[in-house]
Amino acid sequence: MEITVKTLLMQELAKRQTRNSSYSLRAFARDLGIGSTTLSDVMGERRSLSKSNLEKVMERLLLSPLERELLWAEYRQGSSKIEIDKDLLLQEDTFRMISDWYYLAIMNLAQIPTNRANPQWIAKRLGIKEVEAEDALERLFRLELLKKSRNRLVRTTKPILMKDVPSAAIRKYHNQNLHLAEQSLHRDPIDSRLFNSMTMAVNPEKIPLVKDVLLKTRKKIEDLLQDGPVSEVYTLSFLLFPLTKLENPVEDQNV
Repeated sequence: MEITVKTLLMQELAKRQTRNSSYSLRAFARDLGIGSTTLSDVMGERRSLSKSNLEKVMERLLLSPLERELLWAEYRQGSSKIEIDKDLLLQEDTFRMISDWYYLAIMNLAQIPTNRANPQWIAKRLGIKEVEAEDALERLFRLELLKKSRNRLVRTTKPILMKDVPSAAIRKYHNQNLHLAEQSLHRDPIDSRLFNSMTMAVNPEKIPLVKDVLLKTRKKIEDLLQDGPVSEVYTLSFLLFPLTKLENPVEDQNV
């Protein structure tokens, strides 16, 4: 496998411009935390990123362990060809399973009695590419989180290990869910979704209590929605965030 800084940057810029046609190279450089001239020169192969700028790019693009290793190899030796050992493969598998939204969706498709253990069916149900469904299935089988029985997907009892999961994986997962919610807002009929917001002045000291109430409520909603025959996969998100600049910000826990 071989990737380069240039290809990753071009792919990410194209993705962002698809969502926002007015998104510029200057805006991309700002979001990456590097100079616009530097970014232009790197994408035009007129210069390479410095070590500090490479670290910024990898952090801002929420790259996986394998992608990071490939870019470090390119930085050190001019080539992103590396040997992938079992430890790196496990790190990559865990990162992808957490960061890409459709992995958890596929695991929950396995709860639907009429599911099919083939990429075509999964891709159609989730609106993803067949190659994405195929790669995800292979990874979930390898992690022993799913197995196949009579052409049906079956959840195993193996727990999902969240220990030492990079914060980038969790942030990427939340970021993808925000974009999925935006798509649902414009695509799905109102009787199949609920978007509700309110803006208020708050006492920040009460935030921990509110988080506790929301988490307990989430469990009640989960039990309610899973009562009886299941046929669809949903994501439930609680969005609570400040609009004002925090006077006493706490350390980012990325959860």
